[in-house]
Amino acid sequence: MSTSTRSQIAATVFVFFGVACFFVFDMPFIASVVFAALCVMWSAWVFISIFRGTDEPLAAGVRYALAAASGIGVPLSLAFVMVMIATPDLQRAVANITAISEMSPAAAGFGLGVTFTNAVLCVVLVAANSFWWASKR
Repeated sequence: MSTSTRSQIAATVFVFFGVACFFVFDMPFIASVVFAALCVMWSAWVFISIFRGTDEPLAAGVRYALAAASGIGVPLSLAFVMVMIATPDLQRAVANITAISEMSPAAAGFGLGVTFTNAVLCVVLVAANSFWWASKR
């Protein structure tokens, strides 16, 4: 495993830890801005490092996975949102989770929605990349 891969894995763990801290604790606004900027820089670094200095099959697999994540993952996320809106039990579950947080229910619900959407996109991306590699082997 290369140093870049290890550092990207470490950054992912810190991003998830940071998101968890923001859900549990009432962080100052400047901390939110700095954390968001670091997440955007990390995302750009991961995206650029995928295409820089890689072989053609790896880049093609990533392009296929990104296309699947945008073409399948986004509509799937929207479908999940519509199911959540139509199901009162899911709304109560989100309300119970946001009650634990010290943030306002609207802010915590929005954060959960963004986190869930990112999780769906990541799952679709990994599945599409795995499918692409399986079909080429």
